[in-house]
Amino acid sequence: MEACSSAKFKGKIYVVGDSTVCDYTVPPQTGFDSGYLPRYGYATQLYNYFNCSPRQIVNLAASGRSSLDFLALPNYATVKNSIAAGDYLIIGFGHNDEKHADPARYTNPNKAYTDASAADGVSFQYNLYENYIKSARSVGATPILCTPIVRYDRNGGYSGAFVHITEHGDYADAIRTLGKAVSVTVIDLTEITKAIYLADNNAAKYFHAHNSCEGNVPCGMDGTHLNRYGAKTVAYHLARALLKTDCPLKAHVNANAPAPTMQSDFASAINTRYVKPEYKPFAPSMQSSGYSVAAQGWYGTAMGDLVGSSLSSFKVSEAGGVFTVSAADNQAKICDGADGFAAAFMQIGSGKNFIATAKARVEQVTENAGNGSAFGLMLRDDIYIDTVKDGLNSTYLAAGVIDNKTAIFSRESKSLFKQSNSVRVEVGSVFDLSIERNGQKLYLTVAGGAQKFAREYSDLQIGLKAVDAEFMYLCLFAAGGLTVRFSDVAVRITGDAGAE
Repeated sequence: MEACSSAKFKGKIYVVGDSTVCDYTVPPQTGFDSGYLPRYGYATQLYNYFNCSPRQIVNLAASGRSSLDFLALPNYATVKNSIAAGDYLIIGFGHNDEKHADPARYTNPNKAYTDASAADGVSFQYNLYENYIKSARSVGATPILCTPIVRYDRNGGYSGAFVHITEHGDYADAIRTLGKAVSVTVIDLTEITKAIYLADNNAAKYFHAHNSCEGNVPCGMDGTHLNRYGAKTVAYHLARALLKTDCPLKAHVNANAPAPTMQSDFASAINTRYVKPEYKPFAPSMQSSGYSVAAQGWYGTAMGDLVGSSLSSFKVSEAGGVFTVSAADNQAKICDGADGFAAAFMQIGSGKNFIATAKARVEQVTENAGNGSAFGLMLRDDIYIDTVKDGLNSTYLAAGVIDNKTAIFSRESKSLFKQSNSVRVEVGSVFDLSIERNGQKLYLTVAGGAQKFAREYSDLQIGLKAVDAEFMYLCLFAAGGLTVRFSDVAVRITGDAGAE
């Protein structure tokens, strides 16, 4: 394969896409580099596999963006105004185009590239074609489509949402279909990463960002985002896939570059500045001054991975036994790698049985609320007072709703687990919530309208004592753009749990 030189290739490779593609060192995407294995978009590593200067790869991808709302960014204007004949445009969207609850980002995967209608969502294909492919071709640049990388599936099945097939359609296939229709090279990263993960799903865990560690073992995995080792792996396979196409960019691939390996590349992905946070058990003297709660035994806080949010973005209040918890700034979310939320909480001895109930009414759902939005009744291992804490992923159980669609979830051994069910959340939605502890059993229920969901957990007490051995913390919480009112709140201690 003929290698390129700066004399032969004087153009640039522009890259647009989402958080799986972007550079997290570029504002406003700061704050993601404090974890044990920080997030890296795969475009940051492309320079390793092309015989061109790193300066010739212009990564304009942005975290949280879909192909639709990316159009409003200065990054898109940069592409429009700067790309020129002989350049390339790598297009890597899909993850956020799937967010049906967010009309600012959602695009419809079922419409053809010729369908300009806005009914039922802008066509994913149409948007990619009109605003990216045609824009590149109009100045003599070459577009390249990439399907989205898979999300990590701990069960190793890799179907449905893990491979971007949602209830609203198949996003990877929409890209494949568009590429064939308009003669654009498609690099099928969905199938490429699926094959890699299926070959060794345990090894695939180490491709992903992890917010913390136990000893030298990473934990708190983010199932969507890659670390630098994973990003290098995807970039390598993207370049190798190009060699099998007729795209002229293949002439600039470094065909001799070795594949990344666990032995040579994983260690370098670990954040040498990572400091494992220390926990101080809660005492009433530590209570929040910003989120005061008058109800006896209850306190307020905003805590966790609050991203770019400020503590003033959250509200926790109580009047007449009715609690209002607001996380209207939707950047603080319950996500794979870490949690951020506001809460009213109660401290309960770790050796006590109890029954806790509450009625939750959704008062506000902000425009961009969706994945990561959550509310409910939570029983967790630890609590932090008005603390911005990257990588918060302690053990908890939640009788509540996550992603505005799934009832009952938990974080166990640092990993987030969601149940397989479906609920609908909108302004005015009301849910009855309960958590009961009886010995070494925990029973959670969520009931809304005619729907009722229940789950039993066993032998979780060790996990609930991993950080704070003396107490558990019962929380009325909200995250990701929601404001929730909790009424009929009742907590009754029913005795001692007994020996584990």
